[in-house]
Amino acid sequence: MFLKIKFTLGLIVVLAMNNHFNIEDLRRILANCREYADNHHLGRPFMSAYQIAIRFAEEFPNHELVQTLPLGGSLVGHNQSLTQQIALFLSQTIRAGKAGRIEGGFISHDNIEEFTFRHRDEIVHVSTLDDPAHSIFRLIRATSDGPS
Repeated sequence: MFLKIKFTLGLIVVLAMNNHFNIEDLRRILANCREYADNHHLGRPFMSAYQIAIRFAEEFPNHELVQTLPLGGSLVGHNQSLTQQIALFLSQTIRAGKAGRIEGGFISHDNIEEFTFRHRDEIVHVSTLDDPAHSIFRLIRATSDGPS
């Protein structure tokens, strides 16, 4: 766990970032990916960390980090957004072997200049120049009992 210091209206707020997410909440978001077809030969689709963060913010609007951190985008610093904290949490959980059937990866930036996401009525532009890798995650299909 690491501590992050955030200045809010002249007050110092210390957030212990890594303890703020429940893996089951994130697993449910991945499981409810709208484009999922049970029988697709490639398995479940990947979701970007931005897509996961948008769904998380929609489902948990009163969550402390939803209230205190920006979603992300080209003008947000490194590890200072909800998206980056979710990606970091999922990556560390996968590395620790505690993510169950969640797998991660990242998208190559070859020939990509920008990603654009919609959150509520806001358009979020994410430059590939600002971040060396855009994390993606998905729920792996269970092999013993077919699609899940």
